[in-house]
Amino acid sequence: MDGINTMKRTKVLALLFCLLPVGCSRESRVGPSVEFTRVPVAQPGGPSAFDTIEGRVIGGRAGQEIVLYAKSGPWYVQPYADQPFTHIRPDSTWSSPTHLGTDYAVLLVEPGYSPSATINDLPSVGGSVVAVAVIRGKPPFWETWWFICLCVALAVTAGVVFHRMRTRQLTRQLNMRFEERLAERTRIAQEIHDTLLQGFLSASMQLHIAADQVPENSPAKPQLGRVLQLMGQVIEEGRNAVRGLRASPGSTQDLEQAFANIQQELGMSGQVDFRIVREGQPSPLHPIIRDEVYRIGREALVNAFRHSGAGQIELEMESAPGHLRLLVRDNGRGIDPAVLKEGRDGHWGLSGMRDRAERIGARLKVWSRPGAGTEVELNVPAHIAFEKPHAALPAPRREKA
Repeated sequence: MDGINTMKRTKVLALLFCLLPVGCSRESRVGPSVEFTRVPVAQPGGPSAFDTIEGRVIGGRAGQEIVLYAKSGPWYVQPYADQPFTHIRPDSTWSSPTHLGTDYAVLLVEPGYSPSATINDLPSVGGSVVAVAVIRGKPPFWETWWFICLCVALAVTAGVVFHRMRTRQLTRQLNMRFEERLAERTRIAQEIHDTLLQGFLSASMQLHIAADQVPENSPAKPQLGRVLQLMGQVIEEGRNAVRGLRASPGSTQDLEQAFANIQQELGMSGQVDFRIVREGQPSPLHPIIRDEVYRIGREALVNAFRHSGAGQIELEMESAPGHLRLLVRDNGRGIDPAVLKEGRDGHWGLSGMRDRAERIGARLKVWSRPGAGTEVELNVPAHIAFEKPHAALPAPRREKA
């Protein structure tokens, strides 16, 4: 045991003796150094472009001096060829005027060193050159990180402001167009009500009086009854048209009910599995938008019912803080790519839907592939679709067959 411990102690001492020379050699290599405390800007410079460069010496000895160079292509001694040395102060600092350059170099030299006025390569440490330090000139403010970040921030802010201004401008323009169309529709509705409908009502009343005076056994009696019935239908349809033209504000619930009636109107109840899915909180829609969305959705549904051969058709409506979204999908035979791109001769369904969407500032996407069904998606921005800012209230997903 004593022999083993003695061997261990011997190895430890040997290791320490091995380390000691290394430590000594490292200390021996630590010598004087020089550093910068103030650096001029990085510029090519010129005869009259001056600034001040400053620094300090660490571990210097008496009699040593500073030689400065500024790079403008080659290295030029500073500040002048006949004044190549800079004195080191008692506190080990130094300072000198210098011509501007892209880079700056400082040499700590022994007495008697003779620097060259112009050099292409800096000398290395050795001989009379005790220490060398090189630094890049301070970049101008337009190249600093904070100025670049400021410019980027300003550009982003300007982009956001411009986008918002442009959005508001487009919204105002759309609202003006909508108000003009509403005013025109209201005027037409008023004229129809005051002229055509009133004329039909007057004619109907006169015809009722005449029909009452016709004997019951007269052959004209049934014909007059059918005419009265037809006029009543025409008057009722006219009233419905006038109500539609006046377009009182409605919500997505009105659209949902209108879409739900389409299957029955087409006489296809029970033939196709038709569902309506609504997401989001219903919100008042602009009358013009409501009508255009209904016409686009109706066209998509009619095409799906009549031409797709689908067994399932689904209409999804989503009212969100950022948009009103309408999606009609089916599992039918799909649309031929050529027809999807160019439309069918003599038919205005797809092109009409795209034109309507473009007029109201909405985006329409139609996806289809033969044998894989069709999807028609309409997306209307909230600031266009809703009369008031849409509240992001949660609402359960609801399906309606």
